[in-house]
This record gives sequence, structure tokens and C-alpha cells, in this order.
Amino acid sequence: METELIVTYVVCDDVVKKLEIKDDIQARMSIAEVMTTAIFAAREYSDNIEKARIALKRSGDIPSMLSKSQLNRRLHNIKADAWKAVLQELAMGFAKHNENVEFVIDSCPIYACKLVRQNQTKLYFKKQYLGYCAAKKEYFIGFKLHLISDVNGGPIDLLILPARESDIGSFKKFDLNLPKNSRIIGDKAYNDYKYEDRLIQEKQIFLMPIRKTNSKRKGSEFFAKIRKGKRRIIETLFSCIERLMPRSIHAVTIAGLILKTTLFVLAYAFGKCAVPPTEASFETPTTSALRTSGGEI
Repeated sequence: METELIVTYVVCDDVVKKLEIKDDIQARMSIAEVMTTAIFAAREYSDNIEKARIALKRSGDIPSMLSKSQLNRRLHNIKADAWKAVLQELAMGFAKHNENVEFVIDSCPIYACKLVRQNQTKLYFKKQYLGYCAAKKEYFIGFKLHLISDVNGGPIDLLILPARESDIGSFKKFDLNLPKNSRIIGDKAYNDYKYEDRLIQEKQIFLMPIRKTNSKRKGSEFFAKIRKGKRRIIETLFSCIERLMPRSIHAVTIAGLILKTTLFVLAYAFGKCAVPPTEASFETPTTSALRTSGGEI
């Protein structure tokens, strides 16, 4: 756990420096320490910030720990771009183990509340938050976590959008900063011939969804079975992320729910760093530079 904590801090600190985010002169805790505390809370305490705060203060890992209210204010002041940059930093490390340049796309529901409580909430009264979960065969209120991972289960990019957004519509909002000739495997919800052709022409990226029975582009049945097998990795990934989550995510604002969901993805990603898919040790550009220079992590 100590090593994971140090790696988390090193990556967060490197991202803060890259984005040129400055700490206040009077700040007791750095932004990197605040980010590390939040990710540690998601990984070890189901996002219970207070438990993580006490644990890190008692262990001496972060001796200048802020109070609960001060820590929450600092945490919510961190912009979404910083969290996404942390995931991108980790994705660079995962890319070393994805020699075939294959990726998987899927979504999972993030419940804000049950449908029967829709009239009791003041935050999620708009229709855009009404979604349908095919696995549970029920409607829900909340968001969808759209995630791209490599075929080894390493998260690459994410979007958290209102539940009403379709999977293919949400997929079109990704920047897709992937290598040329990358292949993205999706389920039947990602069938869109025009967008597939556009991706090939503009970015040389191949979208390879599982075809519907009436599809005009069925392709080989043999390769369809291979794609189905590779797509299961993201279902396992979602299961691992859900294990980190509590039964219900406590958030009093929409931004808070999005932040906590992002933290659970990052917590899983850092845990994935500790168990790389090959015998080679996982290294982000930051940790690699530390080892080269003779530093310890």
C-alpha cells in the first residue's frame, strides 16, 4: 500500500506541474497531496474521505493534513481537466502493454437514485438524467460512465454523461487520441456506418462493433466471436470498479457525483499499475524518469 501511495503522489504531482497549477503560498497541503488523499479514499475506504484523512495523518504520510471541511473545499476546487490528465498519464504506461493497439468501449449506469424517487429529488428532475439499464431491465436516474480501455483492462479515457445519452452519441464526443490503425471493439449499440467511415478517413481508427442480425456489414463470424471474447474484458473492468464503490454514492451535488465516479476509475487504474499484465514492471513516464535518475519510489 505504501508503494501505491507514493506512485499516486508522484503521478499527481507530475500532472500538477505539467498543467502549471500553482498552490497558494499559505496552503498547508499541496494539490498533489489533496488528489492523492481522494484517490486513496476511493481505493481503500469506498470514498470515505474522513477515514482516509485520519489514516494518512496517523501514519505520518501526510502530516500536514487539513480538517474535513478544508479538505473538501480544496478537493472540489480541482478542475476536471486535472483528473483526466492523471488518467492520461497512466494510459501512457498501459500503452506499453497493448502491442496490438486494440481497445474496448462500453458504458455502465451510475445511479443517482431509483426511478420511484425521481419526484423527491431537486437535482435530477430533467429528462436527460433518465436512462435504461439493459442488464437489470429497469429505468434509473443518473449518469452513464463511458469508458475506453485496452484489451488488458487498463482504462484509457472516460466520459460521464447524463443517462439519456445514447452510447454511440456519447462515443462521438471522445477526442480519441489513439495511435493510427487502432481498433476499437464495441457492442451492438455502437453501430454507425457513416461514423465508422469517418473515423477511418480522418483518424485511421477502426470502430469494430458487434453487428446486429440485420446488419449490412456482418463480416466474418469467426472474427465476430473473437471480438465478443475481447469485449468481455471491459465488463470485468466495470465489475472491479463497482467493487470499490459503496452500495450508494453519497453526493449532494451533480459535480460531486461526477467527481466521485472519476475517483473510483482512477483508484482502479492505480491498482492496475500494481498488477501489470506482463512480467515487466509498470512504469508511467514519471516513475520511469525517477528510476533513471537514481530516485526511489
